[in-house]
Amino acid sequence: MKSRLSDIPILKSVPSYIGATHYNRVRLSQLRLDNSLRLELFSLRGLDILIEDDSWICIDRTLGDLPVLAWTDFDTSNRAGLHQPVPCKLRFYHNHADLICGTVLDDLGRILERRLAKLRYKSSRKIVYLRRMRRA
Repeated sequence: MKSRLSDIPILKSVPSYIGATHYNRVRLSQLRLDNSLRLELFSLRGLDILIEDDSWICIDRTLGDLPVLAWTDFDTSNRAGLHQPVPCKLRFYHNHADLICGTVLDDLGRILERRLAKLRYKSSRKIVYLRRMRRA
């Protein structure tokens, strides 16, 4: 998808930051769930978000996966701790994309938190099962 972004005109590109909580949750999800994720957003009907190593792209699946906005060019080189925000570029591909940036990040955080919680629950059940097997 990143290569397809270069074919679509950018309406506006601004320097921005991703909060540490959002960035860390996405990176943890990439490590534990899958490196490349496509998630349907709860609050924004028809929109999905694609999570890749170098970009987070909000797309409109009803319009043939056209990008609406994208966070790209994450700069973690000067990040001294996990509590610090990550500088990036925020690219707008739609006139009103700036209205949904916060909602996209909030939905993304909730979705990934639920998926990680399910994963923790499954792994904790597996550990309990293995402990019972050892005792027997």
